[in-house]
Amino acid sequence: MSEKTFTIARVREAVAIVRRCLACGLALLALTVYAQQDTVRLLDYEQQGLDYHRRFAQRIATGYASGVIADRSAAEYLQQEKVSLTAGTFETLLQLSTDSTASMQLALAGGKRYLLGFAKGNMLAMIAYPADYQLIMGVSLMEMEQHLAENVRQTPLPRTVQQATSDSSQLVRLEGSDLYLRKGPSYIIDELNANRYYVYDRTHGEFSLLLSADYPSETMANLVTGTDIDAGISLEILLVKYGFQTETFIVPLRQWVAFCLKEGCTPYFGVISHEQHKTVCELVMHNEALGYAHVMKLIIDPAIIDSRKGKATARLNSYVPLSNVKSVFYDNQ
Repeated sequence: MSEKTFTIARVREAVAIVRRCLACGLALLALTVYAQQDTVRLLDYEQQGLDYHRRFAQRIATGYASGVIADRSAAEYLQQEKVSLTAGTFETLLQLSTDSTASMQLALAGGKRYLLGFAKGNMLAMIAYPADYQLIMGVSLMEMEQHLAENVRQTPLPRTVQQATSDSSQLVRLEGSDLYLRKGPSYIIDELNANRYYVYDRTHGEFSLLLSADYPSETMANLVTGTDIDAGISLEILLVKYGFQTETFIVPLRQWVAFCLKEGCTPYFGVISHEQHKTVCELVMHNEALGYAHVMKLIIDPAIIDSRKGKATARLNSYVPLSNVKSVFYDNQ
């Protein structure tokens, strides 16, 4: 941990963070996080996402009490998996994590480690652990890869709903074109983002999502950041698995996107290169709540956009721990 010089301004900022967290009873968590990390996000997720972390804490605390976690000695497991108790005791952690009336707060520190805290009255417990889906769920990468294709195929295709709107308050017209941009968040680099693109229908006085081979990059951005357009495109996915194994499966592009969104992923899309008959793209389906990303390199012939049929191809690295996403992303360039 790098040393910090706590100026008056920084102390006041830390106190402000503590005050904001007092309502949920986790002031110590906020102060500890602030003191240890420069980049911290206090996360707020639906109960299902938080429950995975709650069960992980229970598994760790129960295993510590028995001396065995995941068929290893508790001490060996905690050291090898980089799980540490940063406040309280394991006994308190078990007590609070099984108490539905205890306050709970999840934070992501440095984009790589979770800090999970529980508090009730004067009791507090907190653990820190890597942002890694395998660790949280207690399953191996090979097991997740084995079921991925079937899980995607079983995802219901949502009803197509074209998001036309007359509200232009969040749209910016792109200079030199008839396109309008609704700017989304970015990830790793500005060019990898969740932007969506619209065109204006003068007849109906509405803005609708772009779907045109004249703008393949912008159209692909729309197709992979939502399921509200059906372009009739299928996706042939080459899944790169553990141990240099591969598996190929074909699903509708919308079904892949629907699967990722259902998992709680945020899509980030960028263009690597564009030629007349080939657009090469990068798609990162980022799950901040569960510590992984699906990283995909997509190749599409823009001609299939207007024909409403055809197949794009993709190379997929699935369930990449958040700490490794950047290296996989740059390997795809």
